[in-house]
Amino acid sequence: MELKGRVVLVTGGATGLGREISLDLAKQGMSVVVNYSRSEQDAKDTVEQIQALGGEAFAIRADVSTRLEVNNMVDSIIEKLGRLDAIVANAGTTVFRAFEDIDGVSEEDWDRIMNVNVKGAWLLAKAATPYMKKQGAGRIVITTSVAGIRPTGSSLPYSVSKAAAIHLTKGLAKGLGPEILVNAIAPGLLDTRWTRGHDPKTIDAFIKNSPLQNIPSLEDNAKQVRGLIETDSMTGSIIVVDSGTTL
Repeated sequence: MELKGRVVLVTGGATGLGREISLDLAKQGMSVVVNYSRSEQDAKDTVEQIQALGGEAFAIRADVSTRLEVNNMVDSIIEKLGRLDAIVANAGTTVFRAFEDIDGVSEEDWDRIMNVNVKGAWLLAKAATPYMKKQGAGRIVITTSVAGIRPTGSSLPYSVSKAAAIHLTKGLAKGLGPEILVNAIAPGLLDTRWTRGHDPKTIDAFIKNSPLQNIPSLEDNAKQVRGLIETDSMTGSIIVVDSGTTL
């Protein structure tokens, strides 16, 4: 898919990896819709950065775990920009609990993580599919995690949700072709404000245990997302960007 002149929705696009993806795609000439749930000022800042580059962007608030809000968001994009060519389902949430701390995860925690990380991507695909099919082409890229490949990460429900997101990617790819290609990236630990705010020591530990002795950059992950939007020959693929830690 040629990126210039196309429209992309990046959920969770206001901060961290989502912001990097939004900026990278804007540099390729895409009009970027920056979705946020709570980070309104960060979303405005991301839009301003894109506009400073000469790109087109606007921010829109929606909780991706809520069907009505997702449907309204997609309809608003079509109404405003006339099309929707790609979705990067990047919004996610978690809690920090040791895997053995079963009692530490509440039912509310479990439901919220599954609703955002899995149901949210499904709702986005469901809402966008009619428009993308009508256009004759579309791309969906889901942000999963190495925690979905092996039981690791911030908590058991997070790991399970990312495993489900990987299977969702493959299932959507099977069901939505040939017009819509669905792929995913599975980052390792990322050096973000959120990660450093929780426990900066985890970054040093990751680097020490990585075969490449580094941490996957936001820029490299964003490039992989870009490639999965550009591709015409990949669907159902999971691109692991983890400096080799899952070897």
